[in-house]
Amino acid sequence: MNTSTHDHCNDARVLAERLFVETELNLHPPKDIRLSPEVLTFLASESIDPSELVRQAAVRMPIVDDTLPIKDYFISSSHNTYLVSWQILGRASAEAYTHVLSRNARCIEIDVWSSSKGPVVTHGYTLSRSVPFFDVCEAIGAAVGAKGTCGVGHTNAGEHNDWPVFVSLECHVPVGKQDDIVEIMKKTWGDKLLTTADAATLPPGHLITPRDLKGRIILMVEYYPDDVGSLGLEPECKTLILPDDDNVQYDINPQLEEPHRHSKIVDSLAQLGFYARSMKPLKGWEKTDFPSPPYPQNLMLNVSERSLLTLMPRGLPDLVWSAGKFLRRVYPAGLRLNSSNLDPLVEWRSGTQLACLNWQHCDEEMLLNEALFTGTMGYVVKPPLGKLKEKRNVRVTFEIIGASSLPLPQDHRSLSGHLVVEIVQADGKKDWRTTRAQCSVDREEKDIVDFTWKERHEWQFDADELTFLRLKVIKDEAFGSDSLLTVFCVRLSQIQHGWKLIQLLDTKGKHTGATVLWHFTMSISEVGWRDSCQVA
Repeated sequence: MNTSTHDHCNDARVLAERLFVETELNLHPPKDIRLSPEVLTFLASESIDPSELVRQAAVRMPIVDDTLPIKDYFISSSHNTYLVSWQILGRASAEAYTHVLSRNARCIEIDVWSSSKGPVVTHGYTLSRSVPFFDVCEAIGAAVGAKGTCGVGHTNAGEHNDWPVFVSLECHVPVGKQDDIVEIMKKTWGDKLLTTADAATLPPGHLITPRDLKGRIILMVEYYPDDVGSLGLEPECKTLILPDDDNVQYDINPQLEEPHRHSKIVDSLAQLGFYARSMKPLKGWEKTDFPSPPYPQNLMLNVSERSLLTLMPRGLPDLVWSAGKFLRRVYPAGLRLNSSNLDPLVEWRSGTQLACLNWQHCDEEMLLNEALFTGTMGYVVKPPLGKLKEKRNVRVTFEIIGASSLPLPQDHRSLSGHLVVEIVQADGKKDWRTTRAQCSVDREEKDIVDFTWKERHEWQFDADELTFLRLKVIKDEAFGSDSLLTVFCVRLSQIQHGWKLIQLLDTKGKHTGATVLWHFTMSISEVGWRDSCQVA
């Protein structure tokens, strides 16, 4: 590893300590945990050996086929990858790319702009800080196909993730300077960069698969049809980069540069995007079969969250049909100034392969993304087109005994709390909660507490293949809203049955050492009992 790459990795490690989300813990048995006296007493009463229990994982490890056409996968995707905080006043960093790639993101974004010091990566209509385009490309080149040595506590640390990486290039560089960014990408990515020459090595009519492109970078390059002015594209903000400070940017009226809203793409750059020509949508795109010619091969539809939501739910069949023919990338609405996230379940349910999230924050949407892709290399096989809309009636039964070793919040000597279980789907969620209980404080370790509930619940409801379960431990507040202590999120189909210990994360996605003892079963119920909820 050269010095530059080593520095990138060290900086990414520091970044990961702050931003890393440890959702993969439950794919493996818990280690070095403390169980509460109440939990141990219950296990003894049921003749369950604790030493056997701690050798079992709570979540099933997924197996992903790598031989299907790429459009048949959900792909873990990052939006505004270069930012490490809010998108308005955030700081851009090359190390952010190393970090998200070590977390198995397989689609990342670069916004490249011109400056007096060469091309830079930044959020173009904000006061965010920029980073040299060369540094970003160098970091990506070093991370793609590398072992997961920059991750912190990552299950795949040390493993080789060579599944292909999409790079969404938002090019705001004038035509006369685009050859410069082409040369930078070729220099830093070398043979990893997929080009038109690679197409000649595949059989005619072959639909490319992840296996075909292992270790490769697939560049997304914008395509603007000749009648771009009539497409009804969403307005874009323009920015002014002052020559004396490339790091500070100011908004200007987009109407001042209306004729130059879309930078044309030179041939040398367009050729690098052969496998993913990205086009912003036009009215009726969800029903359109874009033939080649006149449209380019390997067209990818680049759609805003707002555009997709206006079609829901009435347009769901058309959206699913379109995603069966074309890759689709959906990015968050521009009004999400604090880098909050779109609901990925809505996007996945519509067939969208690349639902782009802001990875700067650990929110409920990011935890859903982590739950879908946990244990994978950033690719998950989509349900067949028909099953995206298909549901089956299931019966879920679970018993909650108690939580052990929850961290006691600062300035607290005691607290009361309850546990919430949620079933989360694209069209809504339902929840159940335990009664409130007073915690017990460990006699030796005064900074951890335990809860005991011993409650059982049964649900019967319609579930699709994108149904998730979320478990929360909530601190009861005497005044105001209750607050979240710990959380667990999992795809329903991956939950292991029987008695298991669930390892809980804090609100930043970090392992707390806390566990919940529960018993879980799920079965296909009789046809006809639809969407009812029963409490045992």
